[in-house]
Amino acid sequence: MAPVPGSLQAQQGAVTGRIIDASTMQPLASVQVSVVGSNIGGVTNREGVYSLRGVTAGDVSIRVISLGYGEQTQRISVVAGQTATLDFALTPSAILLSGVVVTATGEQRRIEVGNSVALINASQIVETGAVSNMADLLTARTAGVLVVPGTQTGAGTRIRIRGNSSLSLTNNPIYVIDGVRVEGTTGSSSVSVGGTTVTRVQDINPEEIESIEVVRGPSAATLYGTDAANGVIVIRTKRGIAGQTQWTWYTEHGGVTDRNKYPDAYWGWRTGPTAGTTSSRTNFVQCILTQVAAGVCQQDSVTVYNLHNDPEATPFGTGYRQQQGLQVRGGSETVRYFLHGEYESEDGVHKVPEFDRRWLARNAITLRPEEEKPNGLTRTTARSNIDIMLGPKADLAVSAGFIQMGIRLPRSDDSGVPGLATNTYGGPGYRYMFNAQGDTLFGYRTVTPRETYRTSTRQDINRFVGSTTANWRPMDWLSGRATFGMDFVSRKETQICRFLECPVSGTDHLGFKRDNRTNMFGHTVDAALTATRDVSSEIATRTTVGVQFNRNTFDRNGALGRELPPGATTITAGAIQTADESNSETRTIGGFIEQHVAFRDRLFLTGAVRSDRNSAFGADFSTVFYPKFSASWVVSDEDFFPAWSWVDQLRLRTAYGASGVQPSTTAAVEFYSPITHAIGESGDVPGLVYSTLGNRDLKPERSAEIEAGVDGSFFGNRLSTEVTYYSKRSTDALISRILPPSIGTGATARFENLGEVRNWGWEALITAQLLQGPSFGWDVALNGSFNQNELVNLGGVPPIVSATQQNREGYPLFGWWGRRLLGWDDKDGNGIISYSANPDLNEVFVGTEPEFLGPSLPPREVVLTSGFDFFNQRVRLSAQMDYKGGHHLYNNTERIRCQSRGNCRGLIDPTAPFFEQARTVAVRQFGTAIGGGGFMEKGDFIRLREVSLSFRGPDAWASRVGARSMRAVVSARNLGILWTEYSGVDPEAFGTTVNAPSEFQAFAPPTFITFRLQLGF
Repeated sequence: MAPVPGSLQAQQGAVTGRIIDASTMQPLASVQVSVVGSNIGGVTNREGVYSLRGVTAGDVSIRVISLGYGEQTQRISVVAGQTATLDFALTPSAILLSGVVVTATGEQRRIEVGNSVALINASQIVETGAVSNMADLLTARTAGVLVVPGTQTGAGTRIRIRGNSSLSLTNNPIYVIDGVRVEGTTGSSSVSVGGTTVTRVQDINPEEIESIEVVRGPSAATLYGTDAANGVIVIRTKRGIAGQTQWTWYTEHGGVTDRNKYPDAYWGWRTGPTAGTTSSRTNFVQCILTQVAAGVCQQDSVTVYNLHNDPEATPFGTGYRQQQGLQVRGGSETVRYFLHGEYESEDGVHKVPEFDRRWLARNAITLRPEEEKPNGLTRTTARSNIDIMLGPKADLAVSAGFIQMGIRLPRSDDSGVPGLATNTYGGPGYRYMFNAQGDTLFGYRTVTPRETYRTSTRQDINRFVGSTTANWRPMDWLSGRATFGMDFVSRKETQICRFLECPVSGTDHLGFKRDNRTNMFGHTVDAALTATRDVSSEIATRTTVGVQFNRNTFDRNGALGRELPPGATTITAGAIQTADESNSETRTIGGFIEQHVAFRDRLFLTGAVRSDRNSAFGADFSTVFYPKFSASWVVSDEDFFPAWSWVDQLRLRTAYGASGVQPSTTAAVEFYSPITHAIGESGDVPGLVYSTLGNRDLKPERSAEIEAGVDGSFFGNRLSTEVTYYSKRSTDALISRILPPSIGTGATARFENLGEVRNWGWEALITAQLLQGPSFGWDVALNGSFNQNELVNLGGVPPIVSATQQNREGYPLFGWWGRRLLGWDDKDGNGIISYSANPDLNEVFVGTEPEFLGPSLPPREVVLTSGFDFFNQRVRLSAQMDYKGGHHLYNNTERIRCQSRGNCRGLIDPTAPFFEQARTVAVRQFGTAIGGGGFMEKGDFIRLREVSLSFRGPDAWASRVGARSMRAVVSARNLGILWTEYSGVDPEAFGTTVNAPSEFQAFAPPTFITFRLQLGF
């Protein structure tokens, strides 16, 4: 690096000092310190000491910002060639306006940003809460963010921010880790296990995360470019802190159980010779209510059985979770480092039932490991983050994270024969069981759990996420930043079932082996220059210009071997072998410019524009522009604002911005297929026809959003509020348009930019320190959101209709539709509801046309989190309640039980409520034509999401084991405490693969109870 000229050095000085907590007088580490109006800044070390060099001589303002404390600014006189000393004592505060947020142009003070950016203090939540994966870290933490967690170990997570916006493209947000765009979704379909998929965001270890910022919509995500319209989740990993090296060791152990209530199976016994005998158990013919009403049969009795409650038959047991981790943080002012390593394993709740084990023992058969533990994961992670000061003008941040993970997934929610859930929900069937007394029990429908588990499904991941960020400050008013990063995922998926071991399904019983190998690469280049100038004592400006480049490649090879010979486990041994290959690549290059102006450090205006080119755009559409404007006004700092003692700070803000979602990789491209046709006597002539017409004018779906809000802090920063209104319109929505046959191609449809979707709503957050004292403290956080979704325009395309869903103008995307169950009337007074084509005798009434029954995603969510501190904050008890409502759920499990499985209460039990009888009669009479009417239920629920009790031991206790600190935490998640009118298993008992999930033969979220011990050295 070139030396600083002597004349410039003579005009510069330095500022140093110490920052402490005003209440405890303890030093504060990682506090951000900066010289106002310049690019000079730094952070405090473990002793709370900071040092700023190269400060221009004269009167300067020093600003300090730390999460959980009120911002402070002090002025000091700097003398050239000398070091001035300036100390700070920060007051704890829950104020929402303090701290900094990460934007596409770099870090900014939260108070300067016109958007609402949610902050999740991940490191604190992980150490004191019930967190085992990224879903736990994101669920119910932020208003306007809907998280659908997985229902078994290793299952993925589905996230929606401010509703669905696209009919045809992804509605997922994008993910950024330490400045690098990373893969957070599936990347492609996995091997078949039903509705359960694995999402790549679950690879990320919460233990390595310092904080998460949720950029909710295009008004805030404009400068992230194309694909950011659904929001951005920005993850910052932990960094080193200058000072003495500190080691942190932690261990966590716990159990995983299924505490959900699953439906009973019913059987109506006939009187007479077809009833069956204890010696002949294969000819059971039951008597259902409509047959009783018609005089076809008489019920002798009704048997009710629930195999989930039977210790001999239940497919659930107690899984075990454990993790061991070590973190090291430290360094000097020149080099700081954070190192982390962890091993984690978790076994799910699935097990082989006792009756299966007894049969195996009698036949001297030993369970294979994949049968003994059909569901689980192991994960090893390592991370190294290093920050290097190259001099007073430059620094370098290097981040490297490695993940190795193996996941085992049972075929739990497969809808076909092999699926575990279809056999537990679908009994009775071929697999009856009998107890020692010979009493008939209802078993599994077709196959037992052990037979299902003999199909082994596994996914293995090797992943590297790395980045290098260089910061250069050639002058105190000019800085440059450049980030280079890569996300590489190597995925191997295998599924095998050996010869004659597979549940009967086509030719699968002869054995098969699948092997899919996938590589996913993501490359990020992000560079920007920022110039900061104080135009006057009251006006400050900041100008940023930058460029971003993202490249994503997907390369997959798959192979399948069927009809394996005995003992074979390889694809090459299969009598029938097939292979497939797929690959894709997308590139985006964008440039942006942003202008920020601050007036008297209370009114902040920001304007920006970004331009993108993307490889998925049509050939005749090259460039898209996304504008942005925001304003933030701390009105309480104005002279005219009333001097109310209870108002600490009040801010008004608004923002407008646009962003997009790129088309699928090849939607704009023309494809051809070979054909042959006969021409006279010359015979067949080869030729080509369009298989995909493509669209040369194809452009991204575009979302524009306006946002306005009010933030405030009151009563000595003990109460803070945030209220936001937003309105988002997504235009140019891609819709598949049917092509007229007259165009003479083989293509039947193509995507065109035709549709429009609107989302609007409110978000609110209230945090309060109700009581605060040495012996007892009580804090409360309440966040809530409301979203209204509407498909405004289909561009002339007819409504998109399926049996239970329609996308129709004026209604929410992916809404539930069906012929409504209008009512019932027990006209003959026999206590049984039945259907008749004769209107005078008919007792169940169904609408003649499909109607809108309700949205599939909850438009309302409210989360209450409360914490109690005892004994000088050594003991903390916290709990979280989560409400979701305003939507409907398709109880598809009960529908199929009533329609074709023949074991639901409404079909058999004469004491069943008329409603259950009526909907059963309706679905059996009209089948799928009813579109789920009667089985679309209100999905509102209140769940005790998590409870935790943490204890911070006295220093004397820690010293006995040679440690400087110790913490113990007992936590529980999904305890099964649930309030809902929904009659299904659980309002969250569904997979994560579709935009409108339904409970179709799926299991519910399990319960986690864990103990964590953490020691610091």
